[in-house]
Amino acid sequence: MKADLIVDARYKSCPGPLLALAEAVMKANPGQIIMLLATDPGAPSDVKEWASNVGHKVLKVERTDNAYQIYVEVSS
Repeated sequence: MKADLIVDARYKSCPGPLLALAEAVMKANPGQIIMLLATDPGAPSDVKEWASNVGHKVLKVERTDNAYQIYVEVSS
């Protein structure tokens, strides 16, 4: 999956990854896809809960050897 923007929040503990994602979303245009890189094991569930509360869409969550890749589509 191709991302329009990559937010590297690896090695940040909660709520760092979510704050970094929220900041990027504020600057993004509707329809853009942001990939969040995070090592915090709570990041996937935090992002899913946040996205459902604010109306953005989590498209995919992948775990690689060293990080989670969380793809979020920005809503209007």
